[in-house]
Amino acid sequence: MNKTITIVGAGMAGLSAGCYAQMNGYRTTILERHSVPGGLCTAWKRKGYTFDISMHMLTGSCGGPFHQMWKELGVAGRFRFHYHDHTARVEGLRDALLITTDRAKLEAAMLAISPSDEKQIKAFTKLVFGPDMMPAASLKPAPIRGLWDRLRVLPAILPVLPVFARYKNKTLQEFAEGFRHPFLRQAVRFFMDSPGWPMPDFPAVAMAGFMRSGVTEAGVPLGGSQQVAFHLAEYYQRLGGEIRYGKQVDGLLISGDRVGGVRLSDGSELASDEVVWAADGQTLIYRILQERYIDDRIRHMYEHWTPVKPIVHVMLGVNRDLSAEPHSILMELEEPVRVGGRDFPWITLLHHCFDKSMAPQGKSVLEVWFDTEYEYWEELARDQGAYRAEKERILREVLDRLERRWPGISGQVEVADVPTPATYVRYTGNWKGSPDGWYINPANMNQQDPLRHLPGLAGLHMAGQWTAPFTGTVIAALSGRQVIELLCHRDQKAFTARAPGL
Repeated sequence: MNKTITIVGAGMAGLSAGCYAQMNGYRTTILERHSVPGGLCTAWKRKGYTFDISMHMLTGSCGGPFHQMWKELGVAGRFRFHYHDHTARVEGLRDALLITTDRAKLEAAMLAISPSDEKQIKAFTKLVFGPDMMPAASLKPAPIRGLWDRLRVLPAILPVLPVFARYKNKTLQEFAEGFRHPFLRQAVRFFMDSPGWPMPDFPAVAMAGFMRSGVTEAGVPLGGSQQVAFHLAEYYQRLGGEIRYGKQVDGLLISGDRVGGVRLSDGSELASDEVVWAADGQTLIYRILQERYIDDRIRHMYEHWTPVKPIVHVMLGVNRDLSAEPHSILMELEEPVRVGGRDFPWITLLHHCFDKSMAPQGKSVLEVWFDTEYEYWEELARDQGAYRAEKERILREVLDRLERRWPGISGQVEVADVPTPATYVRYTGNWKGSPDGWYINPANMNQQDPLRHLPGLAGLHMAGQWTAPFTGTVIAALSGRQVIELLCHRDQKAFTARAPGL
């Protein structure tokens, strides 16, 4: 009889693990606390507008190592993707820079702002448009890579070695300080808005969204990210898997330090040969298991790594066509906006006009977001009146700042929504409302193998964003694939990524 697997969580990691498990003959059930699949990969509709907060780009949509995985999951080939010719426009009070995918144009625009920064500008564009580590990425888990797997990536690794040698312990923020012009220092820092981003990892991520020999690897799925999640859920069910919605897992069935299933919040139990935990890692390790299966590595991750800050979104449906504007704008304000107890002198705006399905014709979805601290919102949400009042105040302040950029826009808003970190936790249960797990930095960037198992506990496998740093949509899906490939290896089964009979 085929082995059974219970998968906790129907986000990208859980859906991916479910699909590959079904392809390889395991019998699986996914338990999801929410009423829809996708987890953090989600969207919602208001009065004809779609508010989409995920998959602002999907690495591997048309090329590169991850493209194979998206083909296996039926995403590539089914969805159409939009490819931007820029990443953002940075608008200061006096200067502005469009960060374009054209190296010559970007370099010329930066030199026009600050000719005295020529050396640093050329070093920056060389990094952005030069060789990167992305071709060295592998779908196969590190523990079972053979000699050939390691040798075949040498052509991709060798050109990047000088970058590692020169910038080994340097962050992008430190690199940005090398610019003399204060606006360029800020603009380059915004290029990867993550504290402590390691320079050796910068080219790979920069190139994920940039043109290389006329090919862009990262597109935005037209129809929105939630449609990708819905497709994966449907594909998984076509493969014979079962999803049970509205099921909260509160415990594991453990006998002799081996997991044999899960216990649900309603007291019911589901036995299985294996459990894949594709949900919140802190909930599993600290709340459910009470630190019984933990070691120094895990303690260090949770005590010293920094979770990606949660976000306050201001989502707007506006009766105005913003398609002539850059899809992403970082705008310096004459008067800061106060959010979560902090003053923000800059705001980040996104619009989705490139996707005609996001809003009625001639109208636009506009998203403004702020990274914030979860504890502020956790405390405020205890008083629902104060919580709602604060969201309304933030909305008013944001509309006031947008009015200065686009006069009349506040009167064109037809619908508004302000989800906060408390919203993230309510719907996903994710620790501190973090949308991407941990920040990557020079200290943790070399963790080659994710946290897939807990010490001393058999039968439990982990996937998702809390298994490694910088684990967004793509790596979460990859983690689900790799968990199943490792299971097949342990069970002496030939791993397949093909759907039988489909």
